[in-house]
Amino acid sequence: MKILVYLYDESGKEKEVNLEEIDINNLNDQQLLWINILERDAESVRRVTTALHLIKVPIKGILRTRERPKIFKFQDFYHFFIISVEVDRMGKICPIPIDFLVGKNFVVTVHDGDVKYLQEFTRREKGERHIGDLDAESFVATMLDLHIVSHFNVLEKIEKEVDEMDENILRRDLEDEEFLKQMVKLRNEVSKLRRWFLPHRDIFYSLSRPDFKKAADADSLENFQLLNEHFESAVDSIESSRETVLSLFDLYTTKTSHRMNYLMKRLTFITILVGGMGVIAGVLGMNFEEEFFKNSNAFWFVIAGMLTLAILTTLYARRKSWF
Repeated sequence: MKILVYLYDESGKEKEVNLEEIDINNLNDQQLLWINILERDAESVRRVTTALHLIKVPIKGILRTRERPKIFKFQDFYHFFIISVEVDRMGKICPIPIDFLVGKNFVVTVHDGDVKYLQEFTRREKGERHIGDLDAESFVATMLDLHIVSHFNVLEKIEKEVDEMDENILRRDLEDEEFLKQMVKLRNEVSKLRRWFLPHRDIFYSLSRPDFKKAADADSLENFQLLNEHFESAVDSIESSRETVLSLFDLYTTKTSHRMNYLMKRLTFITILVGGMGVIAGVLGMNFEEEFFKNSNAFWFVIAGMLTLAILTTLYARRKSWF
């Protein structure tokens, strides 16, 4: 079904009704109508707006999804467009464009397919008495709060991946190619989240302004002001995660530098050891007529000297923590 129509009242009853049964003029302040359009279809949007007696609805604008979040105020309603996010089965972050039409006692949502937090809201609030007491603005404030939470959920996934990369960098050596792939993936995810979320500032700021509230007959200013604070908190979290992702490169560079220092110390030790033995062998290999070279045990003396040099060099390297 493309159009779902829910009618809430003060008794907590949630009733699915047909679009043709709606008489918007007969709704009272203890009733709330939510129309959820599951497909961006011009005919479906036109049917709903006709049933609600709305004029000058930007249907063409609603059908477009590749736009920035925006908000417009009309005579009897206001319209805004948001981009929520979800993680699909493959772990990919996907944008979910949603349009809202909000007026006295009604809220219309337009999107393609199911939206997780809208489904959860429907299941969770079934039979709740307070839904009918909500005005349209308070209902929208609840939806927008869930919208912010959807970004926090994705942010939590990204932060978990960052923590895993931190552990992998510290516990074992990551291949450069593997690290760069993961780094680019995380950076792109945070950049997308930031690019989709930050433009919502105009919406939250507009809804929290006293002059905008006059467009609706409801005392919802405080709710929207709190919502604006929640939005700014989410922005700070996204910016912080962006810095955290970028700091992964610093950690990896530090770890790589430490590993190179360790290798250089080992190479220095080997060079000293082999070089010292080479000097001894070179000196003794000179063509001199000395009594020492005529001694039958001279070879073993040289071997003993080389072993002594090796032991002393090893002890020195261990004391300096070269390995």
